[in-house]
Amino acid sequence: MHVTIIGAGLGGLCLAQGLRRAGVAFDVYERDTAPEARFQGYRLRIDADGLDALAQCLPAAHVERVRERAAVARTGGRFVTPQLANADVILPPSWHDAHTDESVTEHRRRTCPATGHPEPHAPDIPGDVSVHRQTLREILLDGIRDRVHFGKSFARTTTTDDGRRVAHFEDGSHGAPGLIVAADGTHSRVREYVLPGMTPRDTGDVCIYGLTPLSTALLVLMDAHGEAATMEGSTVVFADGFAVIVQAMLFRRAPAANRPPPEGTDPARMPLSPVADYLYWAFIGPSHRLLGTRHAGTEMSGAAALARIETLTQGWHPHLGSLFAHAVPETIRTMPVRSTTSPLPWQIDNVTGLGDAVHTMSPAGGLGANTALRDAARLAYHLQSVARGHLPLPQAIAAYERDMCERAREAVRLADAGAALLAARRHTSPPSSRSASDAMHL
Repeated sequence: MHVTIIGAGLGGLCLAQGLRRAGVAFDVYERDTAPEARFQGYRLRIDADGLDALAQCLPAAHVERVRERAAVARTGGRFVTPQLANADVILPPSWHDAHTDESVTEHRRRTCPATGHPEPHAPDIPGDVSVHRQTLREILLDGIRDRVHFGKSFARTTTTDDGRRVAHFEDGSHGAPGLIVAADGTHSRVREYVLPGMTPRDTGDVCIYGLTPLSTALLVLMDAHGEAATMEGSTVVFADGFAVIVQAMLFRRAPAANRPPPEGTDPARMPLSPVADYLYWAFIGPSHRLLGTRHAGTEMSGAAALARIETLTQGWHPHLGSLFAHAVPETIRTMPVRSTTSPLPWQIDNVTGLGDAVHTMSPAGGLGANTALRDAARLAYHLQSVARGHLPLPQAIAAYERDMCERAREAVRLADAGAALLAARRHTSPPSSRSASDAMHL
C-alpha cells in the first residue's frame, strides 16, 4: 500500500510521521516551494488530545522536543475589559468540556469501529502546551524530509485498472498509485476536484493577528502595579462586538544542548529555527466591525491594519494601547473565518481527507489544529490495520471517515459557541481564570 498526502501542514505531516512509524509507504506533496516559503502563523496551543495524537505518531524524542520548545506559561490567564478590569462573562460549555480529563480518557479507551480492537494510546499526557507554529512544523518534518516534495501543486487524479488513485501535479509529474489523502487546508484543491461546491462558508467574521516583540513590550507594560503580569498568561479582552486574545510566548532559555539527548534521538536530527520571545495577539469579530464597512471582506495587513487597530483601541488602557502600538507591522495579517457547517464522509474510492480540507472551523473554539492532529493519528492507525491485513482499505476508510466526521461536527459546534461568546459580552459571575487559556488556539 502507498499513501499520497497532499499538503505539508500540521495534519499532513503528523499523518506522514504516523505512517513512517507504522511502516506504511508514503509521499507528501506540497505546493509551497520550500518549508519557509510562506507565512505559517504564530502561537498554536496543543491540548491533551493533540499531544496524545503527536505521541501516537511521532518518535518519543520528537514529542520531547515539542515540550522543550514550548512556551512557558506563568499564569492561567483572565478575562478583562478594555480597561483591564475583570470582565464577567457566561462561558459556553465547550470551554470547560472540550479539554477535560474525562474527554481524553474516553478517546483513549475507544476501540476501532471496524475491528473492535482497542486503539493504542500514549502514556498519560497532562495539560497542554503553546508552541510556535513554525517550530512544530519543523519538528514534524524531522526524519521525513526526503519524502516531502515541495513545489508540487495538485491538478487532478486518475485511476488505475485495479482502482488505485494517482495524483497528478501542474508540473506534469505524478505520484505513485494508491490512496490519496487531502491535507491541503481550507482551500483544498483535492476537495474541489472530487467534491466541487463543498467550499466552507464564509462566516462574516475575521481575525487580525500579529506579534509584539517582548523586549519592547516589557518596557511599555511594566509599571508599579505589576500590570505586566496580565500579559504573562492568556488574556481575553472583551470589547464592543469583538474580542482580543493576547498571550506571552516566553521560551525556555536553559542550555538544552548541554543535556544528554533523549534515548533514541537521531544525532542528525534537523536543527530548529530560533524564535525570540513575543506577545501574540489576535482580534476576532465581524468583518464590518473590525475592518470598517468600506474595507469589509478585504485582507488588510501591515500599516493599514495597524492604523485600524489604533482606531479600534482608542480609549483603551494605556498598557493595551502600547502593546499594539509596538507591534511589528510586517507580522500583521487578516484572515477570514470560514466554517464547514456539517462535515460529512466523502465516500470517494481511494480518496479521503483530514483537517481543514474536510472540516474547517472557527479558531474561537481552539480545536482546529488539535482535531487535525487527531484525524492524522486515527487515520494512521486504520491504515496500519490495512497494511497488516486486518481489514480491507475501503472498510478502514469508511470507519475512519465516520469517526472523523462525528468528532468534527462536535468540534465545529464548540467552535461556533466560542465565536458567539467572543462576539458579544454577557455579564454574570466571574469565570475561573484557567478558562481564558481555552479561548483560542490561533
